[in-house]
Amino acid sequence: MITKQISVSEFKAHCTQEIRAVENGEAILELTRHGKKVAVVRSAAADESSPALESWIGSGKGTVTFEASYVPDAPAWEADDWED
Repeated sequence: MITKQISVSEFKAHCTQEIRAVENGEAILELTRHGKKVAVVRSAAADESSPALESWIGSGKGTVTFEASYVPDAPAWEADDWED
């Protein structure tokens, strides 16, 4: 899926064609006015199928605790923990 940037006036001229492309999953449209992004048009089905990455970022903050003896630079295991 590509992100396609078009002006509002171009979108108005080809609205039906652009909406079909979005429906078919071919593109996400960014509409611009005087070079500035003013709107995003994307498939509603994409929003329902999976959560956006942004909703996951930071979701685990504060859920991990470390013991006082934790040393971040220490090896993850001791060499003799592995069988020969």
